[in-house]
Amino acid sequence: MHKKIYLVIGIIFLSVPVFSFTFSTGYGFNIGANFDTLSTELSEGSAPRQSYNQFNFGGLLFFEKGFLVADLSFGGSFTGFIYHDILKPYTFVGDDYQLAGTNIGLGAYFKYPFRLNSVTIFATAGIQGIFGLSQTFAKDFEPRNAKKGNNYGAASDWSRFAIKAGGGVDIDIDEKMFFRGGLLINYRLNSALDNAFIKEILTAGNPVAKNFNMGFEFEFLLGYRIDTGGGTVSSSPGFGRGRNDDDIYYPK
Repeated sequence: MHKKIYLVIGIIFLSVPVFSFTFSTGYGFNIGANFDTLSTELSEGSAPRQSYNQFNFGGLLFFEKGFLVADLSFGGSFTGFIYHDILKPYTFVGDDYQLAGTNIGLGAYFKYPFRLNSVTIFATAGIQGIFGLSQTFAKDFEPRNAKKGNNYGAASDWSRFAIKAGGGVDIDIDEKMFFRGGLLINYRLNSALDNAFIKEILTAGNPVAKNFNMGFEFEFLLGYRIDTGGGTVSSSPGFGRGRNDDDIYYPK
C-alpha cells in the first residue's frame, strides 16, 4: 500500500511542470506542533491514555504549476512523552522521556486560488510522506526495545503519511516575486511504532487500542514566478477578477 502512495506522490511531483500555467518555485521555513494520543480500554476495566507533544520546524522548497503544488522539506522535531504506568508492558515506555529527530518530507497538494489585485487567497489540500532520518533519545527507549527482541524506536519506524488541508495568501512583491504565508491542519496516519503499540495491546486480549494524531503548521515562503509559455503573465492563475489587455505582457 505504501509503495502505491509513494508512486502517486512521485508522479504528481514530476508532472507539475507539464501544465500550461506559469511555473512558480520558492523556499522558506515552517513551524508547528502535533499532538498524539494513544487511547485504550483494557480488559481489567481501566482506560489509560498515553500521549506525546511534538514541536516541528524545518526548511521547505516548493514547486507550483497551475492548481498543483509539490514540496520537498527537511525538518526537525522535539518530542516530550507522557507515559502511563499501566501501559508500560505494551508500549515499552518505562518513563517520561524526550527525543529529537530529523525527517524528510515529500508532499503533493491541490490549490484553489482567488485573485484580488496584488493579493491571492487560496485553499489547499493534499498528502505528504514523512520519512524518518534520525532519532536521538534522551533516555533508554531503544536499548530496552532491543532487549525485548524488536527494533521499534529506530528512525524509520517513525515514518508516516499525513493528510493536510488549509489555506494561505500570496502577496506580490513585484511582477515575479511574492511572499506566501499559510496555515495547514494535518492528520497523521499511524507510524510503524504506533501500529506496534496497538498490536501489542490488542494481542494481549484488550478490547480497544487506537491512536490519534492531529497538528498544525505555519509556512513562510518567498516565491518566484517563471514564464514557461513564451510570454510573461503578470499574475498567477486565479478567480474573482476580470482579464483585459493590461493583464498580459506579450513577448517582443
